Amino acid sequence: MPTAASRSIFALVAAAGLPADTLSASIVSFARFFSLPLKPELMAEIRRQTLAPPDPNTAGQNREALALAAAAAEGKGIELSPKGLELFAEAIDPNGQKRQEHEKREQRNKNRNEQESQKTSPITAAALKELALESADKDPLLAILNRLPGKDGQRWIVLPFHFSENGRAFSVSLRLLLNGEHNIMSLDIAEKGEAYRRWLFVLNMAGGTIAKLTVYLQPELPPGALALFTQKLSNLLAIPPEYICVKNQGVPFPGEADGEDALLCSINEAV
Repeated sequence: MPTAASRSIFALVAAAGLPADTLSASIVSFARFFSLPLKPELMAEIRRQTLAPPDPNTAGQNREALALAAAAAEGKGIELSPKGLELFAEAIDPNGQKRQEHEKREQRNKNRNEQESQKTSPITAAALKELALESADKDPLLAILNRLPGKDGQRWIVLPFHFSENGRAFSVSLRLLLNGEHNIMSLDIAEKGEAYRRWLFVLNMAGGTIAKLTVYLQPELPPGALALFTQKLSNLLAIPPEYICVKNQGVPFPGEADGEDALLCSINEAV
């Protein structure tokens, strides 16, 4: 039997005139995150863009990433071409980021390091910041989108980048919602290798202080390891453990799910 939470999200989906499925639930939730009106024609247009025939080279692109990109563009008051929407979604989703240039750069770095016989320096916060800003500045579309505020006055910024450390390659999407006193940072990290891993850190700030840190993991950790991971985060970031919540990622992009991750999880059982 559907729960009260699932009935609530289904009511919003039905009111928006969308089919009752998980994609519609994501569209409604992203629309609320960007303060968009849940008008049937607008929700239908976002869904149409999400389901439009993709470029053959991006056929496997995450539909929820496209939905988030379409909702964000609408929130900024612009209309993207299908190709522009795909590029925006690619920046949003670390799983969808193209790696050709990254791999070429890594090979050049490897060759240089072998020639110089030097050990690779550890990745630092300053180095990651430089990578993120450099990557965004080199993407004209993303540079423009990041400068545009939302119609509600909020500013949503996406900074995709890649880095490698100790032979492991990572794709990252850093997403920031700047809204005066209440800001949200989503650090979305994917490692593609012999074993796929993904970490999503969602940090809620209120009045300049940390209100909550939610961490979503793929694959899941056993209970003992989960508690140890929580304690390590608490020690590393100097955040009380009760401010940290570590869970499995049940829905796509929960940081932009407008606090509806529990509702969206329940919809999977109801559909």
